[in-house]
Amino acid sequence: MKRARKIAFVDLGTEFTGAQAYARNLLPLLSDDALLWLIKIAPQFRLSNPPASIAVLDLGFSLKWGRAVQIALCMFVLLWLRLRHGLTTVWVNGYPEIALMPWARLLGMRAMATRHLTLVENKPRLSWLRSGWRVHFLYERLAPFAHRIVCVSDAVRESMKTCVPENKLIVIRNWIPRLPEPRTSDRSTMPLRLLFVGRLIELKGAHLLLDAMRHLAKKRGPAMASLVIVGEGDERAALEIAAQGLDVTFAGFHKDPSQFYREADVFINPSLGPEGLPLVSLDAMSYGLPCVFSNLPVHREITGNGQAALLFERGDAGDLARALEYLIDSPQSVTNYGQVARQIAGEMFTADFARRRYLEELNLLTAQ
Repeated sequence: MKRARKIAFVDLGTEFTGAQAYARNLLPLLSDDALLWLIKIAPQFRLSNPPASIAVLDLGFSLKWGRAVQIALCMFVLLWLRLRHGLTTVWVNGYPEIALMPWARLLGMRAMATRHLTLVENKPRLSWLRSGWRVHFLYERLAPFAHRIVCVSDAVRESMKTCVPENKLIVIRNWIPRLPEPRTSDRSTMPLRLLFVGRLIELKGAHLLLDAMRHLAKKRGPAMASLVIVGEGDERAALEIAAQGLDVTFAGFHKDPSQFYREADVFINPSLGPEGLPLVSLDAMSYGLPCVFSNLPVHREITGNGQAALLFERGDAGDLARALEYLIDSPQSVTNYGQVARQIAGEMFTADFARRRYLEELNLLTAQ
């Protein structure tokens, strides 16, 4: 096996998110064709039985040292890998890690990044002075140092064109590692079993789903829908208070939520954005689970502009409630949405296609 590529994949995220799930899927995909070093911090981010071609450098001891120290530590580690092992490529997976792109180029290596979200719009004036916004300001100015930026959707690519030359942007959509067995749930009784999977933060929109359930309960009665929320986050306590009087179960974080997908009638992703390509949306589609998504550009993109899921106006709990009413009254539509979703997931978002695209781009990058 030829493994001329020697890649350090850097993820300094401190909790397990969709970006880490992407990395967990990506590294085994490339392990037959490259020597890989995963440089990571989050204790929850683990690879299951990694092959010998993947080495994990855990910098978790620096968790409380702050981003500036962690970046400096990574610079030292990359220098050591370059001198000791002939590292050829640095690939970063988050916001602050983009600071490593100029360093990689200075050391004579290829510089790559994956961008998971569309850029934040309507940033405040003098954002570079404001805590919490500086990382966005710096990302847009350091991203052009990358030789390639992998955008996980067309929506991300269009967003990134405002700060990075178009010839450096490529689209390789997120994928499903393997197509699961289709769900066989029979939606013959009420309540309609709803499912939300994601971080419990405001931008993910779980509060909208609770508001929509209240709209539905006032109009049609409280027994029309139940909800399972899978995930953890800073908003959980507030959401538990908001859910009082509704049929809502908080299941907490689950590394493998497959059983929840199989047992639900409808999956809801009410995200307010920004989003790149939510893995939970793809996962739900892959099970043939009928879906209701906010009408973010990426949700239009992956559903064929609403052929594979019912779309509602982003941020509008009333419109979400109307979508749920439609599904309650149209059981055949529920079935149809699920069938189309699984077909699209199985044809357009495969691991084989993603692997070929990544290897093509790595070959082009090496040849430059």
